[in-house]
Amino acid sequence: MSESLIVGYGVMFDDHGRVMLLRRRNREELWPGQWWLPGDVTPLSEEPDDTVPRLFAQLMRQRVRAVYAHTVYGPEPESQRHTIHNAYLVTVEEAFDGAPDDESNPFEAMEWWDASSAIAELPDQQSELLANVIERLDSGWDFAADTSLDDLFAEEVPGSVDMRSGPDSLRDRDVALARLAGRIAASAALARDLDWDADFQKALSLGWTRPELEQVGVIATELGRAASLECAPANEDEN
Repeated sequence: MSESLIVGYGVMFDDHGRVMLLRRRNREELWPGQWWLPGDVTPLSEEPDDTVPRLFAQLMRQRVRAVYAHTVYGPEPESQRHTIHNAYLVTVEEAFDGAPDDESNPFEAMEWWDASSAIAELPDQQSELLANVIERLDSGWDFAADTSLDDLFAEEVPGSVDMRSGPDSLRDRDVALARLAGRIAASAALARDLDWDADFQKALSLGWTRPELEQVGVIATELGRAASLECAPANEDEN
């Protein structure tokens, strides 16, 4: 299987409920000329949660709070590389001085779009991400708390249980478990080592036992491998 990608996107709304989209330059290798949610490929040296804050700091000159919102899987269109698409709900906390470097900016235009028009315009995976974020916002979803193992991967985990401590939120220990599962699954999906020891230790410190975490690791690994197989390009030698 060819090299895989993780892409992080920021979902930002203005006071009128419009969503920010950026248009990629025609010179870009990935999705040239297309309107995008503000996003970038996560390099090997970067944690997935750091991609969107970096992008906004570099291109928008803004310090933002980026809260995990949703994940979908799908191939990058040119090479059909297996790709994990992560969405984060973004709020601006501080504006920086200075201007972005236009020469290194992969985007050439920025506009605020009506949400329904944006969903229709965006590439498939981003369209799905945005639609899910809007649906959850409309239902009162708390993105800072309402995250479960199922939600991290947009599909049901066989044998999983409801980890919520109540109808409206998760406890810190359940959020820690979900983050650990997400890291393990991403590692399996990409066939590359992501550092999840800190998440493992955090879950232990909040009361999870090693056998419980090992069982979650087995489920998350199977889930990541299954997602990788679903998105892998077909073998050209097969008839």
